[in-house]
Amino acid sequence: MTSDPGAFDVWIAGLRKWHGWLQLSPERPYLHAEEEYNQYYGVNAPNPAEGEGCCNLLKSHGVDLTGPALEIGCGTGFLSFGFARHYPGPDYLITDPSPAFLRITHELFGPGFEGSSRRHFAILNADDLGLLPAGMFSVIALRSTLHHILNVEDFIAHCARSLRPGGALVMGAEPCETGYLLMASVAQSIPNALKAAGVEMRPAWTAKLEEFTSTVQFCCNRDVDKTNGEDKHFFNPHDLAQMGDAYGLKLVFLPTGSFQDFAPPYGNAFHCFSSFFLMYMQFCMRFDEEFMAQIRLHLQPQLKFIDDCYRAHAGPAISSIFLLRKHRETAD
Repeated sequence: MTSDPGAFDVWIAGLRKWHGWLQLSPERPYLHAEEEYNQYYGVNAPNPAEGEGCCNLLKSHGVDLTGPALEIGCGTGFLSFGFARHYPGPDYLITDPSPAFLRITHELFGPGFEGSSRRHFAILNADDLGLLPAGMFSVIALRSTLHHILNVEDFIAHCARSLRPGGALVMGAEPCETGYLLMASVAQSIPNALKAAGVEMRPAWTAKLEEFTSTVQFCCNRDVDKTNGEDKHFFNPHDLAQMGDAYGLKLVFLPTGSFQDFAPPYGNAFHCFSSFFLMYMQFCMRFDEEFMAQIRLHLQPQLKFIDDCYRAHAGPAISSIFLLRKHRETAD
């Protein structure tokens, strides 16, 4: 484990460059056109509150923020912009396998950007985390990235090795198994709800519905080859807690939360089940507008029932935060 404050500078200086980017892994383009990502998923990037909230969350749990931070899978910089503005540590290494995503994120930072950390950009595939130095980082941050990684346990082991004692691996917007199973169960009631209302299911609607339910089944199953799947896994806190414990990491699970919940105006980003369900079908599964209108109209009783079960507490857990903190007494 390194404790030398100059070790990060030495390591960074020794990395090779490729087309202007530091390179730890071979490049790998995203499945879809990177420039269309935000529009495709209905995302407004950057979101300053997302990174600010992540930093506030880490501070509230007593994470050591005096060393470098690493972001894995920056995408279009949804987390990066606010994190770079509020992270108090000396360095922030922003990575993605896609050079196009790195370019998009890099362009967010104009000459007047306010932030004290030095920013570095590198091509890095999460499967190559074993190349990182031991004990180097105070924070390893991901947003909507863990479910793309093939071998999750190896990834957590490599992160634990690369974290300093008192540091943390923090992962936001990760899909929870039980919440997605509930969404799939509700979705399977759509044909009967429309039939009862006298609305005929179109073949295209049936195909989109089957695409969603088969995706849920694929991500839940653990006995299939997921090498070529873009989305690979759904998670439950028990499994991630066990993996963390095996490598000296303690889990804090924040169900149905997002990083921006921890930034002013605090808590306004909460999604009830129905709003998340409808958003996911529209932007992630690309259900057409007429199909969405029918779902909103005729699935109201089912969606209202679930929302009413969670009037006073967060849930059910669909997209959540997992914070794995390294014990301060752990040496490596």
